[in-house]
Amino acid sequence: MNKVFFLSICFFSFLYNPLLSDSAGLESIMDLSISLKELSYSDPEFLDTLISSDKYIILEGAVASIIEIERSENNLILDIHLINGEWIGLEKVEVYKCIINISGKEWEDRFPKRKPRELTSNLILQNNQILVIGKVSDYVMENSMLTAVIDAEYIRKIQ
Repeated sequence: MNKVFFLSICFFSFLYNPLLSDSAGLESIMDLSISLKELSYSDPEFLDTLISSDKYIILEGAVASIIEIERSENNLILDIHLINGEWIGLEKVEVYKCIINISGKEWEDRFPKRKPRELTSNLILQNNQILVIGKVSDYVMENSMLTAVIDAEYIRKIQ
């Protein structure tokens, strides 16, 4: 009986060890504590710290607008205004936002120049709910508010 107990303890410790090292590895490349709300209420020092950390963040929100910066044979550059919000009591809505920067020709099929007649599941259009993984690369002043700029690595439509 003691032998079985000892072997089961050894077995579970071997399974548990890699799980701990993987989560520590994930925390070294991602900051899971950042949300669109934290980005919206941040100051320049906080955003500079995020930029220098070079960690990925995960954001969720609605596509408010898609602004085409450049579309050529060799490149595609878009700015997506991502928004989210929450009710404060019954009379006020707080809106949180950031700019998602899309850069590269590989995004062309997800963001067509014109809305096609037949929509496919991979298209991302205005008002879609999306999940974004990216890194904070900059911040700008928009309407007297500091707005974070995120370079997208991955975007998925949630709705």
